[in-house]
Amino acid sequence: MDLHANRELEVRNGRRGRLSSLLISVVSVLRSLPLFIAARPRTPLRVLCVMAFDALYALRTSKRLSKSSLRALAALLDFGACANAAFDNKGFCRNEFRATRKLLREAGWNSSAIEYLRRLRKLERSRPSPGGVPWQFHTVQLYREAVVRVSLETLVAAVIGRPCREEGGRSTYRDQGLELLFRMVMQCQIIDDVVDYSKDASAGLPSFLTASDSLSLAFELTRQVTLEYADDRDLARTGDVFPFRVALAGVSTCAKLVLLLGRWRRRYCLAPRVPELVDTPRLPAVDGSSRRSAPAVRQAAM
Repeated sequence: MDLHANRELEVRNGRRGRLSSLLISVVSVLRSLPLFIAARPRTPLRVLCVMAFDALYALRTSKRLSKSSLRALAALLDFGACANAAFDNKGFCRNEFRATRKLLREAGWNSSAIEYLRRLRKLERSRPSPGGVPWQFHTVQLYREAVVRVSLETLVAAVIGRPCREEGGRSTYRDQGLELLFRMVMQCQIIDDVVDYSKDASAGLPSFLTASDSLSLAFELTRQVTLEYADDRDLARTGDVFPFRVALAGVSTCAKLVLLLGRWRRRYCLAPRVPELVDTPRLPAVDGSSRRSAPAVRQAAM
């Protein structure tokens, strides 16, 4: 009887936890809706990221981010996107870089921006080349994951106030909600790689689809990785992260659909095809002398 009663109590508490976390997430969504028509952040995906961090903050501290913190978080997301564009030579705008940097200084988050640039520059120095041997896909995957983790850990340090110390390329900070958010962002990265395949291939940038000389093989390997990111059975099924699990299922479904459509489009609709990556020039390391983007970031930061 005692075991049965304890089991019923656990089920009841689990339902309450899921309902409570769901209500907290709904409030975060409603609070962030005005950002869709605000100047910052620049994209709807970053607005969704603001919603997620607001919910994560409320779940971990039982408090809400202030409106000024939400604006600073939006600026930090724009800053990170601008820095990544600079390293990738994708339309880097110095004025935008300076504007976001100014907003972060005013919010007291300048140290987070500096730390993010330092860690991102370190990763870019060892950026892998697209295409090549079969196991290159795994190398590119690790690189993409490292960039996303650095971005998320910077946001955690700024929003929640927990510093993320590097330990073998991974953070010592562990959180199930953050891990689920990481997997969602990776699924979004896969969607972005499918949409931007032609641009990435032409620019010689490493992505999930440019990681192999064979595009069909890259699609299949990416499909397998998508399934891995969608599988959350290795995480404890606690009620406080229930909304993140639901969101992961939705994002994963979108990623699978985009992969399927992208594969079909490449196979049946595009002619001529994008040239094979064996003729794509290798991207030099970011060492301040062989690429224009890194000096541009440093110059704009002055």
